[in-house]
Amino acid sequence: MFQLTNEQRACLGLTIVEPGWEWVQLKNSPYDTGFETWACFDGPVIRKAVQVGPDSYQESAYCEKTAEDRTLLLPRTARGKPKKLSAVTLTERRPLGMRFSWSGERGFISLVNLDTERTYYSNVYETERPKTFSDFTAWLDCWSAETTPEDMAALAGFLREKRQHVKFREGDFFRFSVGRRQYGYGRVLLDFYRLSKCQPCWNILMTRPVIVKVYHLITDDPSLPVEELRKLPALPSQYMMDNDLYYGEFPIVGNLPLEDSELDFPIMYGASISALDFGKKKVLLQCGPLFRELEEAEIPEGCGGFRNNGIGGLHMDRADWEACIAAGSNAPLWDKTPERYYLRCDLRNPAYREQLKRVCAQFGLRPEDLHIC
Repeated sequence: MFQLTNEQRACLGLTIVEPGWEWVQLKNSPYDTGFETWACFDGPVIRKAVQVGPDSYQESAYCEKTAEDRTLLLPRTARGKPKKLSAVTLTERRPLGMRFSWSGERGFISLVNLDTERTYYSNVYETERPKTFSDFTAWLDCWSAETTPEDMAALAGFLREKRQHVKFREGDFFRFSVGRRQYGYGRVLLDFYRLSKCQPCWNILMTRPVIVKVYHLITDDPSLPVEELRKLPALPSQYMMDNDLYYGEFPIVGNLPLEDSELDFPIMYGASISALDFGKKKVLLQCGPLFRELEEAEIPEGCGGFRNNGIGGLHMDRADWEACIAAGSNAPLWDKTPERYYLRCDLRNPAYREQLKRVCAQFGLRPEDLHIC
């Protein structure tokens, strides 16, 4: 079994494997193929678990007691019942502290503190990612070699942090990590979840959505003044789950009132998908706080496919982002429309200007009414 060295674990903030701890392979379910699951025992207590395959690695920390020669997984409370120890029953338990993951299929690496729901490192915005095991091990060697005493101090501070529940509002500026030592900045434009509670909306977004924009900037400065940030151009705004703001993943660095020139909202347009409207002809439009619906209406020819209700974390690629920064415009991003699914359903896309005009005309609006020039 491949596993990290203790030196690598220290550089990643993971629990060190102590002398005398023993690795034991657990039985996977018939559906879990392509990887092995190993538990690390400190006597009868499971301290770590590793899932490793030809193109994946995940290491998590636990403190789970076992009995009967490590065959039974004991409950955490007096109400629970012992279960037969297996990969399935162990992974049903919530891990503790830091979790390290690599997925070779897409090359994603993440280092997350599960206690605080915060990420110490992620390469999600990077274009070049390790997609083979040899690339992954080379990445580990590079990470360890580049780790400085300052990095170790920052990691120790990160591990001491407590879970946060952060209040945020429109006009807030936030910072987020890009790679290991760089930052990006963004702005909260609209708390869509809160809006939907106080006025009619086409609320077909999952979770608690917020509309944000990201500025044309990648920097090593974690404390740029917000007065300077607001002057920068930004990528097209997008819906994002509020988790990263709520748990302090994206710390708030200031607030200024939003001006009309700073507003930019995604557009959702299409036929109703509500069961209450089954058999009806209803077309809806949502753009930030603007909401319109038309009864007995149909989608104009060529204007389908713009419901645009996907949501997750920030969706962007560093190469696209850097190209927009260099050009001082979002033209390089729109040029990637054939390759980026989220651009193909965006009515703000210059490639769909005629479709936008037809949609606006259907509702008696102008593109300017949607903050699109």
